[in-house]
Amino acid sequence: MKKYFSKEKITIGVAAYGNLMATKNCIQAIKNSLDGVYEIILIDDYSPDKGKIRDYFFNQKKEFKDIKVFHFSKNLGYTQSVNCVLSNSTSEKIIFVSNDMYINPFFLEELINISNISENIGYVRGVSNFVDNNLNTHNIDIKDKNHMHLNEISKEILSKEKNNFIEEDYLVGDCFLINRKLLDKIGYFDCNNFKDYFSDLDFSVRAKAFDFRCVLSKGAFCYHHKNINFDYLPENEKKKKIFRRQYTLAEDWARFKIKYKFPINLTYPGINKMNFDEIISKVDKKDFIEKKDYSQYLI
Repeated sequence: MKKYFSKEKITIGVAAYGNLMATKNCIQAIKNSLDGVYEIILIDDYSPDKGKIRDYFFNQKKEFKDIKVFHFSKNLGYTQSVNCVLSNSTSEKIIFVSNDMYINPFFLEELINISNISENIGYVRGVSNFVDNNLNTHNIDIKDKNHMHLNEISKEILSKEKNNFIEEDYLVGDCFLINRKLLDKIGYFDCNNFKDYFSDLDFSVRAKAFDFRCVLSKGAFCYHHKNINFDYLPENEKKKKIFRRQYTLAEDWARFKIKYKFPINLTYPGINKMNFDEIISKVDKKDFIEKKDYSQYLI
C-alpha cells in the first residue's frame, strides 16, 4: 500500500493510558501510512501496566528519525496529553491520534488537503465508524464492508467525498489536525480547568470566537476501535475505570459551567443540545492559554 508522502514537516502525536496491544496497532498504522518529513511525539500517561507502554514508546526511538517520548509521573489525563503534543510540536500541522484510532494514507491525504483549503481553517477532523457525538455526518456505517480492508474502505470514501467538508460548531478530539496559526492566535488546550472532558469543546469555541473554522472532512476516514480500551480489562477494572470517568466528567462539567458563566445547578444536557452561539459569545478573548513546559517528563 502506497504511503502518504509529506513534503512539509507535520507532527503526529499519540497518547496512551494502558492497552499495549491497541497502542502497538496504532503505531503500526502510522508506520504503514506515512513517509517523508514528519516528527513523532509519544506520550505515556502513567499507564497502569508496570512500564510496558513506556518501554515500548522508548524503543520507538530506534524506529523513527525524529521522535520525542514523554512519560508522565502520574495520570494527567487527555487534556495534558494533547497539550504536551501541541507544546512540543515544531511543525505547522499537528495531528493528534488516540491509541484506539488507526490512521491510513487516504485519511492523512484528505485531512491535510482540507486543512489547506482556506486561511481561516484551524481545526479539522475526519469521519469514523464511531464518534461519540452520535452525529450522522461524523459516523460512517461500515457493517456492509466487512469483506474490505480498512484502507480500501478509506479509499472508497475518499473517492466519493474528496474536497467535501462541512463547518461545525464544535469538534470532539479523538483524532484531529490543528493548524499552527490557530495556536498562535488562541493558545493551547486549557489544562488548568479540564482533565479529560470539555477541553476539546472549549478549544473549538475559542477558535470560533476568533473566526477560525472547525471543519469535518467527509472524505477522511479513520477507523476507531470502539471500546478496546475497556474490553481488554478485567471486569472489576472496567467498573473502576467507568467510575473514574464519571467522576471526572462531573468535575470537568462543573469547571466548564464556571468558565462560561452557566448556572452551577445546570445538568449536562448533552453536547448536541448546547447553545454554541451563547457559549462563543462568552469567550474571553484576552484569555490566551500559554504553552506549558513538559520537559520534566521527557525520556
